[in-house]
Amino acid sequence: MSVSTLKPGWRIVKFGEIADNINVRVDPAEAETTIYVGLEHLDPESLHLRRWGQPSDVIGDKLKFQKGDIIFGRRRAYQRKLAVAEFDGICSAHAMVVRAKPKVVLPEFLPFFMQSDMFMERAVEISVGSLSPTINWKTMAVQEFPLPPIEEQHRIAEILWAADEVVCGWGSCIDSLESVVESLILDTANTASEKGWPTKKLDEIALVERGKFSHRPRNLPQFYGGPYPFAQTGDIHRSNGYITEFEYTLTNEGKSFSKSFPPGSVLITIAAVIGATAITKTETWATDSVVGIVPKGDINVYFLEFYLRTKRHYLENVVATQTAQKNINLQALRPLEVPVPPLAVQRKIVAQVNRVQKQLLDVKSLICRTKSMTRGIFIG
Repeated sequence: MSVSTLKPGWRIVKFGEIADNINVRVDPAEAETTIYVGLEHLDPESLHLRRWGQPSDVIGDKLKFQKGDIIFGRRRAYQRKLAVAEFDGICSAHAMVVRAKPKVVLPEFLPFFMQSDMFMERAVEISVGSLSPTINWKTMAVQEFPLPPIEEQHRIAEILWAADEVVCGWGSCIDSLESVVESLILDTANTASEKGWPTKKLDEIALVERGKFSHRPRNLPQFYGGPYPFAQTGDIHRSNGYITEFEYTLTNEGKSFSKSFPPGSVLITIAAVIGATAITKTETWATDSVVGIVPKGDINVYFLEFYLRTKRHYLENVVATQTAQKNINLQALRPLEVPVPPLAVQRKIVAQVNRVQKQLLDVKSLICRTKSMTRGIFIG
């Protein structure tokens, strides 16, 4: 963008002129904090941290951050992960800790500036690497952007924080609707015995097998870019019940080292992110951090996926073992008890849940439209 096309009062600045990269590294064992933020804790397109881990969960040097800093996922920037810290802590070295230079940019304005399409598209452009593209600070620091004057930054920030408050309110609505979904399923589980419905182990009602990718190293380019969908933890975590988008696909050579599951299988994550679920629509290959669950005749796949969602907290906080990162195994999943009402009852419950899911999707659509409008506001 040339200076002549800028709005009055706006100017072109290098990113390093408005923000600092805070590169203070620390061993987690010596961090003097109880907060660790990994990239998995950052929600795409949300400025708020809603979950985090502990320093004891991780090894290797991490980055220190302070309240008010921006934690920006510089690895795979296309995921649009950044959040404003509301406390001190440490974070993944695959993030970038950014701090506003308040004489040039308002700290309350900078998060929206970085969340904008203008900034994120540039961040993706300058990322380097094939499988895990990453941003280098020296490259980021010299990128030029249009910046409004302080007075206009204040006005824009007020508008966008108000919009963010509305989005958070809709998020609370989503939480309430998801609670309704959970209560519909849990009520079935809690009343199964009094209604005479059996409870069966997961491996009695489904084939439960782990995905795989056996070749080492995994990142050879000839394995990727083919027509075969390859499900990884992040793909399942980002899905809304159905897995339809994949960060990577496999070639014929790549799929020879993996394992596939048929349409109508439930995929569940067992490492890093525990217990996220999604149903396959087509034959799908899966990595070894994913388990495929193929239902047998007496269980409805949608009912099963809804039920497994209710077990996520249990799997993550009770079953998961703690090593360098949380994980669970087949021996923990296969004995998991599942209520098995008659198929007609399962279908009725699925229909009830789907009605609530429709409301959920409507609210999520409102949130997406609002976020889309706020991302496009920065055009100098």
